[in-house]
Amino acid sequence: MAADLEERVSSQEHIEHVPGDVFDPGSVPIFPATRRAFLLGSMAFLAGCASTGSTNGLPRMIWSEPDVQPSPVPSTSTIPSNLEVISRSSWARGMPIPGNMNRMTPVQRITIHHDGMNAFTTTSQSSAGARLERIRRGHLSRGPQRWGDIGYHYAIDPSGRAWECRPLTWQGAHVKNQNPGNLGILVMGNYDEQSLTQVQKRAVLQFVSGRMRAYGVPASRLHTHQELAPTACPGRSLQAFMVSARSNGQFG
Repeated sequence: MAADLEERVSSQEHIEHVPGDVFDPGSVPIFPATRRAFLLGSMAFLAGCASTGSTNGLPRMIWSEPDVQPSPVPSTSTIPSNLEVISRSSWARGMPIPGNMNRMTPVQRITIHHDGMNAFTTTSQSSAGARLERIRRGHLSRGPQRWGDIGYHYAIDPSGRAWECRPLTWQGAHVKNQNPGNLGILVMGNYDEQSLTQVQKRAVLQFVSGRMRAYGVPASRLHTHQELAPTACPGRSLQAFMVSARSNGQFG
């Protein structure tokens, strides 16, 4: 029987925000003073998907380093008719840890998230992959028990590309006490600080609808994080889009 580690951890309030530079044994060592400052800073906030109540005046992330990204450029990408998924192996620098995860049960619902970090608008594929790797390492470093992988099953970037995250063999870690049978989809960015582009809207509609059909999930079981737990996730812009599109029958 797999140890129910992540479910105990994620039964605490889930925090999508992750440090811009999380310590990793294979990375450049962090000197003691820097590490002490990082640990103190990382304990000083609850933000993004862990915020309760109003989405206004959210605490800001305390970054160990600025999250530098290329200047946004106009997207020239088009969404393939089947919205092909970029494999996990193309971006993740480590394998999942099976002993820290539970087996996935049949998918019965889908939950939409944002990452709650800084606004993210670049169309660079390499930048999107690097951001997912930062999130993965941040999730792996959470305690008291270690997580087995990034908490979400899929991600959609600002250019409308879909990314494979946690393998579907394993239960996600993205909603407090409600992870069994729950497919987690991340829309990369902070939608309290930015709005969805038209290409993102089309990608979300197409990809999520495809997952709903694949698993027989009705619109009544398509949720956002804040509809299942006291949190600001997925941000005002994404929340408004999800409510409107769902009520207008655009999913499914």
